[in-house]
Amino acid sequence: MRSTTETIESMGMEPGAKLIKTEVLTLPVYLQKITGIKDAVHIKRLRYADNIPIGVENNYYPVELGEKIKQYDLNKVSLYDLLEQELGIMSIEAEQKIRSKQVKKGDSKLLKVSPTTSVLIAERKLMDLNGHFVEYERAAYRADMYSFNIKLSRKK
Repeated sequence: MRSTTETIESMGMEPGAKLIKTEVLTLPVYLQKITGIKDAVHIKRLRYADNIPIGVENNYYPVELGEKIKQYDLNKVSLYDLLEQELGIMSIEAEQKIRSKQVKKGDSKLLKVSPTTSVLIAERKLMDLNGHFVEYERAAYRADMYSFNIKLSRKK
């Protein structure tokens, strides 16, 4: 699984992140259905490439895991590297949807784009080796500053 940091680096740009907020919250019903959990740690970060804001990432974790993640400097780490290298969580499967949608008002300010701008919305659910929920991410990326590389394979 490639992280946003790896994607930005592959484009020849310097990645960066700024923590916007962390909070423990009760998930809306639609996210409870997707994740299978009621309460979560929400981490919101603004992602940069060469100091240009390119994405707003909202990550949701089971509370116990999220509390561990919050102990790290989230302005400097890749969440996927943190999960694997520091917390020993190996992901095996992710389901991701990507679509175009008008940017949310608050996100348009963070991304420094017009509120009428269309962005790429990426939603991803990550599972560990045992099939347990690890993370749900909903991110808004500037379409003019971001690309997705997707490798497809067919199971036999």
